[in-house]
Amino acid sequence: MVDDAPLDPADAPATDPFALAPVGEPVVPGRRDMRLAALVAAFATLVACTQVGAIIFPTLIDRSPTLLLALSSRMRHLLLAVPAGINPFGYAIVGFVRLSLAAWVCYALGYFYGDRGVVWLERQVQGDTPATFRWLQRAADRGGPLLTFLMPGSNIVCVLVGQRKMTRERFALWLSAGIVFRLIWLWIAAKLFDSQLKAILRFIERYQWWLVAAFFLITIFQGAWKASKNGPPPPRP
Repeated sequence: MVDDAPLDPADAPATDPFALAPVGEPVVPGRRDMRLAALVAAFATLVACTQVGAIIFPTLIDRSPTLLLALSSRMRHLLLAVPAGINPFGYAIVGFVRLSLAAWVCYALGYFYGDRGVVWLERQVQGDTPATFRWLQRAADRGGPLLTFLMPGSNIVCVLVGQRKMTRERFALWLSAGIVFRLIWLWIAAKLFDSQLKAILRFIERYQWWLVAAFFLITIFQGAWKASKNGPPPPRP
């Protein structure tokens, strides 16, 4: 799945997150890593919020764009929240916090769990290795700070730079700068294309429940497709 060394045969499979041990620490059978439990719970919560936001965004974008960004600060949500009338302070604060939370969880998975964290997270968010994954690995080796700045919302980028032991101070600096830059340029772009985006909002409002049903079915299909790609976890040795 990745270019790095695979898991040791004595280790539990990558699909069992509670069996992973921090880099340099042995796996103790029957012992649960509570730090990893907290990270996995945080990651699962954020993923669930993202999926809920993706499904019901047609009903939230006009009524409560701030709540939508709290659930999911994807680029399209940030872009459409501006013509929907979101408060600039809400846009900045909620967008920054939501993107930062996901980034730090993924960074911690890579930083503390190394190759195992990369393998596990990549399986959760992608299934099979995407065509760009190896390129991202090489880019993280050569220019992790720049990659963090350009792609602050990427789970894979954050876990990769964590795996490569980027210092927390450097990660905080480049991540914060990247998020601020993203929020600014999306706000400017939304203002420049205000009339076009408002036309999209009118379309969304008119067909919102049809769109909710469509996004729900898409989410179910994607989940089933990823599950079929991953297959059942291998048996314990």
